[in-house]
Amino acid sequence: ADPNPWPLVLYLAVVAGAAYALVRMRRWLWLAVAAVAGGVLWGFVLVDPVSAGAGGGFASALFAHVAIQLALACALIAIEPHLGVPDEAAEPDWIAAAALAALTGIAVVALGAATMDTRWTVFALVAMGILAATAWRSAPAASAAPLAGIVALAALATWPGLRDAPDPRLVTTAAEYILRLPDNVTNYMMFALVVMAAITAVATLRLWRGRALPIRTAALYALAAVVPPLLALVLVYLRVTQFDRSISFAFIAVLLAGAFYLLANALDKISPKTPAIHLAIGAFASGVAAAMALAFVMVLDRGYLTVAVAVTAATTSLFAVIDRIPMLRYVVVAIGFIVLGRLAWDPYIAGADVGTWPIFNWLLLGYGAPAAAFLGAGYILKRQGEDLAVRLCDALGLLFAALLFFFQIRHALNGGDILSPMSGHIEQGLFAVTSIGFSIVLVRMDLARANPVFRFASLAFGVISALLVVFGLGLTENPLFSRQSVLGPTVFSSLLLAYLLPGGAAVVLARTARGVRPNWYVTMVAILALLLLFGYVTLEVRHAFQGEIITLWRSTSAPEVWAYSVAWLALGLAFLGYGLVRRSREARLASAALVVLSVIKVFLFDLTGIGGFWRAFSVICLGVVLIGIGLVYQKLIFARPQPAPPPPPAG
Repeated sequence: ADPNPWPLVLYLAVVAGAAYALVRMRRWLWLAVAAVAGGVLWGFVLVDPVSAGAGGGFASALFAHVAIQLALACALIAIEPHLGVPDEAAEPDWIAAAALAALTGIAVVALGAATMDTRWTVFALVAMGILAATAWRSAPAASAAPLAGIVALAALATWPGLRDAPDPRLVTTAAEYILRLPDNVTNYMMFALVVMAAITAVATLRLWRGRALPIRTAALYALAAVVPPLLALVLVYLRVTQFDRSISFAFIAVLLAGAFYLLANALDKISPKTPAIHLAIGAFASGVAAAMALAFVMVLDRGYLTVAVAVTAATTSLFAVIDRIPMLRYVVVAIGFIVLGRLAWDPYIAGADVGTWPIFNWLLLGYGAPAAAFLGAGYILKRQGEDLAVRLCDALGLLFAALLFFFQIRHALNGGDILSPMSGHIEQGLFAVTSIGFSIVLVRMDLARANPVFRFASLAFGVISALLVVFGLGLTENPLFSRQSVLGPTVFSSLLLAYLLPGGAAVVLARTARGVRPNWYVTMVAILALLLLFGYVTLEVRHAFQGEIITLWRSTSAPEVWAYSVAWLALGLAFLGYGLVRRSREARLASAALVVLSVIKVFLFDLTGIGGFWRAFSVICLGVVLIGIGLVYQKLIFARPQPAPPPPPAG
């Protein structure tokens, strides 16, 4: 004879009911835990034959068992103990929440294990109804409302689909079944509309009725009212459209945003506003932003999607300030991280074809718009005070701006391929200039508007530029150690972009940061400027004698050896002049270091490595420069002050 699971189901119902009754009399928490655990474990026992396709009414028995156990737990753990609790004292009962969550989990498993039919649909509706009724009747069991949303989402995910799976390039293997096209699209969408409207209505009306609810309880109701409809819209959109753009679904998203706006507006008219009402207004306003972002996702393509979501963040910041909704401030931040994830997933934004024009391409729109949007959002949010949301918006805006410059440089120098594995000294030099330029601007912005994000970012960009100079321009992409060609004529060559331009920028940064940034930072930037300018002069001399290829292992002539001494001395004199005019101790020290280096080179190399005229000429040039420097120090730096003239005689 076929096994009959029904006696077991009835027996477990009686045992669980008796256990919960005893828990209420004796207040034995361990017994309640054991009853819930037993119901869940026996549920898994019944799931196994259902998954294997066993007959004998196992599916009906499984549904009945889970529904009975869920109803008993809701009635005797979540509702009855809190019948006399007023709303203002209705703090969440986390023990009841854990029990209902465990039984909700077995309900989700049952939906996935059984084949869809009338029993399946009835069970899904019954489970959602039990949880929704519990959330309505017992505020301490408000967690039942989002759990009802979980059951609804599970039903939408496990709804049977057609054989054809979506494009495997768009989904993982685990998601191929869940995201199949539903076998009956009309019934599927009607089911989604009805269950989500019911759950949202229950949670919203309970919020409206419970204006004195504690903030955590109100948060659970707000979560159930806003998040499940949004997730259901995403799931239905993916299953029905199979990842294609859809104006119809975008329209549905706009309608959902309108519904959330009307609810937020209605709650905003309540007076006086309690913390629970403030929280609900923020939650629905956040839902407006999220639904509009989904509408953009569903109807837009290429870089427009990123721009649209970023603009949504900026407009959300306006609503946050105008309507004084604190939660919306962090919705702006959440949207920022969504945009950041979008750019990390596809840095090209518009696919590999971002355009061939330098600057005026998809990168300008895809990275420039988010940068402007989040810097603007940070400025707008600052009107109500400096907080973490403002800092994060500023940080996101700076990050997007830095990525814009970085990828525009890559695009211009790599034929439009921003992820090319190749690089060069020009690219590394422009990266260094950009980092130093960001640091200069941020130092000035921090002085104008004290901002810890700007302060930290200015230091970070300075350190990044130092790393680029040391490892990029100093080692890996240095034309001395690679076979890269130096392009252009002497003086006005590619070395100007790679070394001279960032060196000049480092000089400006050292001046700007003096007195407003730590001493180690100013010293680091000054050393950076010295290394870059020294590298430009040295490499340019070699370029003048060697041509395009200036690798270190090529032979060096006597005139070239002499030219290095002269160039280094000239650079030392330039640093000395700058130090005297600007009263810069760092510049005078750099001048002294270059002169000492020249002296060492002349005595250790020129006097032994070259001969004849060039040896004598090198020594003569060194002597003239040293005498001139000595006179300058004697007259301008170490000169004794003149005695003051005697005062005129009285009368």
